[in-house]
Amino acid sequence: MYCITKILQIKSLLILAILTSPLIFAEANICLTDFQEKLPENSIKKIKEMRIKAFKHCLECGTTTCKLKKWNAANKPNQTVCNRLFCKPTKTSKVLFTSNENHGYGITQVRFTYSLNQIGRIKNIVLKDVKGKMDKKRALIYLEDNLKLLRYEPIKIDGKSYNLIGLEGSTGWNIKEG
Repeated sequence: MYCITKILQIKSLLILAILTSPLIFAEANICLTDFQEKLPENSIKKIKEMRIKAFKHCLECGTTTCKLKKWNAANKPNQTVCNRLFCKPTKTSKVLFTSNENHGYGITQVRFTYSLNQIGRIKNIVLKDVKGKMDKKRALIYLEDNLKLLRYEPIKIDGKSYNLIGLEGSTGWNIKEG
């Protein structure tokens, strides 16, 4: 009887693991990975027009803040379009991932959350994961120093400006000596 109970418990755990694995291993909607990619200057007007049409399709909004809608794997094209319209910077820097501070040398990878304020600047950066040579404190300072160089087209719909919150980013760097 004890053996049968154990087998049933193991089967129940396996079934639970199989059913919840898509939730556990679901790919996050990473908005920011390529810090050099930006929207072409000549496409800003078109992006603004498309944002008006895609506003309710892509975003869940309150009075002053919006979040990107979550899309399942079957709707990956929707996620791609929404990210392109709302997550790509309009201005970047050629000297991205440089700093005057001594942060040490080596490879570091980070995963983080952030928000875009109503004027298109990155705010509220929170490190979620740091791997590599830098400790969390230095990695955050280095990341903040570099993200402040990015600019985004503010989200303005019907004369109203919105913050975009709950965004996720992922990047890495290799600081070499000399």
